[in-house]
Amino acid sequence: MVTRSSPIPPPARSGLDALLELSDEEWLLRLKGFRKSPKAIQVNESLMTVGNGYLNIRGSLEELPPGHCGGMYLAGIFDKSESDVEELVKCPMWTDVSIWHEGQKFCMSVCRAISHEQVLDMKKGLLHRRTVFRNPAGKVLALETTRTAFMHEPHRGYMRVRITPRNFSGKIRVLSGLNGEVTNRGYFPREQYKHLQLAKIERGRNFMYLEVRTRERGIRIAEGASWKLMAASGLPLHWEPRIYGEKFTSEITIDATRGRTYEFEKLAVVTTSRDTQPESMFKDTICQLKDFVRKGAMLEIEQHLAAWNCMWEQADIHIDGDSQAQQALRYNIYQLLINGPAGPTSIGAKFLSSEGYLGHAFWDTEIFILPFYVYNFPPIARNLLMYRYETLPGAVKNAAKMGYRGAKYAWESATTGEDVTPRFASKLEKTIRLIYTGTEEDHIVSDVIYGLERYFRVTGDEAFLLQYGLEMIFLTARFWASRTVKPGEEYEIHTVIGPDEFHEHVDNNAYTNFLVKWHLRLAGMLHKHVARTNPDVLLAISARINLGEHEPAEWIRIARKLKFTQDPVTGIFEQFDGYFTLKDYVITRHDRDGSPVLPQGVNYRNIGRTRLIKQADVLIMMLLFPHAFSAEEKLANYHYYEQRTAHKSSLSHCTHAMMGLAVKERVNAYRYFMKTAQFDLKNLHRNTELGIHAAAVGGSWQTVVHGFAGLTLKSDRIVLNPWLPKKWERLAFRVKWRERDVHLDIAHREVSIRIDSATAQTLPCTIYGRTIKLRTNEAYRLDYCPT
Repeated sequence: MVTRSSPIPPPARSGLDALLELSDEEWLLRLKGFRKSPKAIQVNESLMTVGNGYLNIRGSLEELPPGHCGGMYLAGIFDKSESDVEELVKCPMWTDVSIWHEGQKFCMSVCRAISHEQVLDMKKGLLHRRTVFRNPAGKVLALETTRTAFMHEPHRGYMRVRITPRNFSGKIRVLSGLNGEVTNRGYFPREQYKHLQLAKIERGRNFMYLEVRTRERGIRIAEGASWKLMAASGLPLHWEPRIYGEKFTSEITIDATRGRTYEFEKLAVVTTSRDTQPESMFKDTICQLKDFVRKGAMLEIEQHLAAWNCMWEQADIHIDGDSQAQQALRYNIYQLLINGPAGPTSIGAKFLSSEGYLGHAFWDTEIFILPFYVYNFPPIARNLLMYRYETLPGAVKNAAKMGYRGAKYAWESATTGEDVTPRFASKLEKTIRLIYTGTEEDHIVSDVIYGLERYFRVTGDEAFLLQYGLEMIFLTARFWASRTVKPGEEYEIHTVIGPDEFHEHVDNNAYTNFLVKWHLRLAGMLHKHVARTNPDVLLAISARINLGEHEPAEWIRIARKLKFTQDPVTGIFEQFDGYFTLKDYVITRHDRDGSPVLPQGVNYRNIGRTRLIKQADVLIMMLLFPHAFSAEEKLANYHYYEQRTAHKSSLSHCTHAMMGLAVKERVNAYRYFMKTAQFDLKNLHRNTELGIHAAAVGGSWQTVVHGFAGLTLKSDRIVLNPWLPKKWERLAFRVKWRERDVHLDIAHREVSIRIDSATAQTLPCTIYGRTIKLRTNEAYRLDYCPT
C-alpha cells in the first residue's frame, strides 16, 4: 500500500504520442456507436482483433460489458477437458480495465455514451478506443485507450489508458490485472468449458504474475505485467494489489482534478511451456518483463512499427479508383499479417480471432490461405507445411483407424494431427445432427499435397521437398491406393463428401477424384525423378516408410483409370455418381444482401435430394487445374453450377469470382469479389461474432492477384492475364518468386514489371499468350488487350 501527495501537471504531448497517432484514413477501420446486444458486441470484438500470430487479442472493450466474449488466443494451445474434442483454449486476458467513482462503474452497459468509437489502425497494428461516458449521476468521463501485441517481439504486449474527468473532481479508482477466470464457449447456449487451472499467482510492487496450465495436456501459460500511472511523482494516489480467486487486480486510486488527463501504462509478457522449460517460467517471464520495463515502451513501439512497415512494404496491394475495395482488401491483408505463425503451427478456419470451429485447421489453410504466404512470406508458408509434416504420425493413425494404409490428414486437425472433428453439431437447419466430414471429406489429404506442390513450384525450396515433402507425398499416395476400389474396369472412391457438403455419402466426387488423379501422378513422377537425381535420398525415405517397389507403378495405374464422369453432349462434369438424377432447381431469387434464396419447397433438411449445392465443387477443381480444361468446358460448367450454388460457405464467393474472370463473366466476378472482401466487414453470414472467416480473407487476396492481375508463377516463367474493373485505375503489388522480387503495376492496357534479383538472368513472361524475354533488374512496360 503506497500513498503520495502533491499536484501533477497534465501530460504533455510526447514522442510516444507521435508514434501512436493515427495513420491516414485509408488505413483505418472505424466502428462508431455502441449497441448493447451481445451479438453486436461480439461482432465488433472479432473485427477489431489485434495480434502477431503468436498471440491474438479480440477487440473487446476494456471494461468487458455484459454480453462480451473477450479473449486472448495463443497459436497451438489446445485442450479437451469436458468438450467433445480438443479445442483452441481461451487464455487469460491482460487488457481489462475498470474505472470507478463513488461506487459507480464507468461501463457502456450502465452509462450513456456521449460518443464512442473504436479505430483499428491497420498500418501500425494498433487498436484505439475513444469514449465519453455520462454515468447515472451525471458525471462525465473521457476514456482513451491504445493496445497492441508487438510484431517484432511476439511475447510482448502494450496498452495505454488515458482518463479525463470532464465535469467533476474526486477519487477515481482505476483497476487492471490478469484474469485467469476465463472459459470457452460450450456447445449449447450459455454452456461453458473450463480448460485452465491456476498454477501460480504472485504480486509485487512493480509486477503481477499469473500462471495457469491446461487440464488435459498440462501446457503452462505464464503472464507477467506492469501497471502504473505515468508521471506519478508527487501525485496523490493509493495503490493496492488484490487477488480475487484466479484474478489478480492492481487498483490505483487517484484524487483526480476536473479537466486533467491521467495516463496509465501496462506492459505485458506472455510465455508458455512450449517456449521455455516449465520450472523456469516464472524467472524467464519476470526477467523479460523487467527488460521490457527497463527499455520502456517507446523503443519497443518503434521496433514494432518498423516491423509493420517492413511487412506492408512486401504485402500491400494498391487499388486506385475504388476506395471500398482498397479498404476491404487491406483489412484482409491485415488479418493475414497478424495470423502468420512463427513456428510449425497451422492456421485455423477462424484464425486466432475466437474459438469458432474450435480453432481447428481445415483444407482452408492449404487451398485458400497458404498462397498469400507462399507469394509474400515463404518462411511462414514453410511453417504451415512443417505443421503437416510434424503431424504425419497422427495422419498415419487416422488411416489405420479407418482400416487404410498410409497417411490420412484429418478433416479437422489440432495438436497431433489425429482427427478431432466433432461427432455432432447444430448445422444450418438448427438441429443436432451427426457429422460425417471427419470420416468422408477425404479430399483434404490431397489438398495438403496441392499446397505443398504450389509452395515448391513458386519458391524452389528443394531442401524442404527432399527432407519432408516426399515423405508426405508418398504416405498420402499410399493412403489413396488403399482407399480406392475397383468394382469394374475403373477405380472408384466411394462414400465421400466433396466441397459441397450438402451431399454426403456420395461416390466418385469429381473434385476428389480429379485431385487424387493428379496426386498419384505427382507421387509416381517424383519417385521416378528422385530415383535418378537423388537416389540416396529416395533410398533413405523408402527405408523409413517401408516403400514397396511396386507402389509407384500402382499409383500411376490407379491415376490412369480413376473414374471421372463428363456428359459428352453438354460438357458438364457430373459432381458425383447420380447427381444428374436428383431433382433439379436453380436459384432465381436473392435477398437484400444479394444472397441466394432457396426455391420454394427446398430447405436444409431436403436439399441433399436436389442438385443445389453449398459451394463451388466442380468449379474449384477447374480453378486449381486451369490448363486441364478447355475454355468451352469452363464456360459450360460455370453457367450450369453457378445458378445452382447457394453460397452457404465463406469459401464460395472467391472461387466464383476467379472462375467468372476465367470465363469472362467479369461483372459477376467483381460482385463476387466484393462479397468475399467484405464478408466479415458486412457480416454477410450473420456469424462474424464467432470469428473472422479465414478462407474468405485468403480468397480475397487470391482473387486480386490470381484473378484481376491474372498472375501465375510457374517454376520457369511468369504468366499474366490481367483484367481490371472499370473503376480501377491501377493495381500495384509485389510478390516473391524463387529468391526474386517481382514488382507489378497494372493499368487497363499496360503492365509495368520489374524483376529484382541478385544475379542477372533472362526470364520468360507470357501475357495473353504472347511471350517476352525479360532481363532481371530492368523495368519493362508491356501492352496488352484483354480477350
